[in-house]
Amino acid sequence: MNGLLSNNFSTSVPLVSVVSSILHMIYGNIGLYILSVACLLMPAVIFLCIAIYLFFQFERTPTIEVELDTLQLGLIQLATILVAISSLILIFSNPG
Repeated sequence: MNGLLSNNFSTSVPLVSVVSSILHMIYGNIGLYILSVACLLMPAVIFLCIAIYLFFQFERTPTIEVELDTLQLGLIQLATILVAISSLILIFSNPG
């Protein structure tokens, strides 16, 4: 668990989400939308599981430092924005 955030997982999964969101906006393929949402939720669920484990293990006492570089944070934020835009496109393009 120590090297989880330092390897390429934290960079490549949001990058796949960004690319598939852009391709979904261009081509409108629903499979690309599902891929982008799944790749965006994967790091979020992993971080949630780590937080739940630390909460039950140490209660409210742990102080945790996470080292994410600017590229990782930027990709996660861009992926979140693009998935939100793709979701709005899907909601408003299909009125029925």
